[in-house]
Amino acid sequence: MAMALPALRVYGRPSSSNTQKVLWLLHELQAVGPGPGPGRPPVPSFELTLASARLGHGSQLLVGSAVEEGGSAVEEGGNEKREPFGVVDTAWYSKLCPTRTIPCLVDGDLAVWESHSILRYLCQKYAPELHLGSIEGMARCSPWMDWVLGSSFHEVNHHLIDQVARTHTGKRKASLMLEAHEGYAQRLQQAEKQLGETGGFLLGDCFTMADIPLGAEISRWSCSLIRWAQLAAEGEVRPPRQLPALPHLERYFRCLQQRPAYLAGCLGPEREHHQLQPLLAGELQPLFLT
Repeated sequence: MAMALPALRVYGRPSSSNTQKVLWLLHELQAVGPGPGPGRPPVPSFELTLASARLGHGSQLLVGSAVEEGGSAVEEGGNEKREPFGVVDTAWYSKLCPTRTIPCLVDGDLAVWESHSILRYLCQKYAPELHLGSIEGMARCSPWMDWVLGSSFHEVNHHLIDQVARTHTGKRKASLMLEAHEGYAQRLQQAEKQLGETGGFLLGDCFTMADIPLGAEISRWSCSLIRWAQLAAEGEVRPPRQLPALPHLERYFRCLQQRPAYLAGCLGPEREHHQLQPLLAGELQPLFLT
């Protein structure tokens, strides 16, 4: 009987879009399984250890507006304290990840941190076809991954998710929500143009690791807009301004939802974070409500 492989260990939380990128890829690897090629290692299972300085058990709300490591807060209307998952504030974690951020992947004796570095590592080791199987393919994938970072998606991402899903009712800042929403719409014009040219995924007909950072951002934006529409219907906030037409992004989002790994590792956890009902079998989430 073959011995079970040691599981990959991921430190993070499912409500983190950066952690979602890694979980999505790990689900893709589990679905594909071992591929052809000499010396290619089989794909191990993976386990998630909850870690965070911002969110914790029993609540989707931020622990505080300026959280210190190990900080806590009191829920409004009660005395119960909320504490973050922690882990990131320990000495042993700082040896795995010097910046004490999430996600962090441990594969045997190797610790890899920063989500896009983790994606590159996993694809290079376990699924080279996801970077088109060559150095040239890696060079084609990487710019789109770095574009997500370089275009400051993280700024609009944090403002939108923190206000829509992680802030108490009545304390949301509409100006930040609107600024983040319009920031997303502006940044995604580049992806809309590229997807219109390829007619498929970012690099053409094949899904690659280049699609993962963009897919995670679209999931966050879409879920935030749906939750925002619910808040507007309840009278708490005004609805967002009308969106520009994004037909290629809409098609792309539908296409990503055909991938079980995307639903399991990215869109499903994001919907849960926004307190949206799980999608029914075969149901597709629209990019935004009209």
